[in-house]
Amino acid sequence: MAHYHTVRKRLLVFENKILRKICGPVFDSELNNWRRRKNTELRGITEVPLLTSHIKCQRLKWFGHTMRKTETTNTRAVMEWQPTGKRPRGRPRWMDGIRKDLETLEVTNWEDGVQDRDYWRTVTVAAKILKEL
Repeated sequence: MAHYHTVRKRLLVFENKILRKICGPVFDSELNNWRRRKNTELRGITEVPLLTSHIKCQRLKWFGHTMRKTETTNTRAVMEWQPTGKRPRGRPRWMDGIRKDLETLEVTNWEDGVQDRDYWRTVTVAAKILKEL
């Protein structure tokens, strides 16, 4: 899990750096000087969802797309494949991350829900809006 948090933090730092370049500095009249915008100011100005939320939304979209395919396709076979042995500590399976995201979104019956495109679309939109995901 440590690797996941490191990558997530790096993505957030990169995203804020880009947003700071786009929005530029702000003139502080009290100090009579230019200063960098704070992260909360950047979020208020741009009103864009977090990059990590967007990535998780896209991951859930791809998961739904893959699970709607027939069971004989290679992508679905790889998705459902259960390799033997244990994973190294701190390295969860890709599907474990999907299950965790679905639990956070309180989606219980995803096997049937993934077949309904309209329902799955609402799940992915909810994933993009949810901050803690």
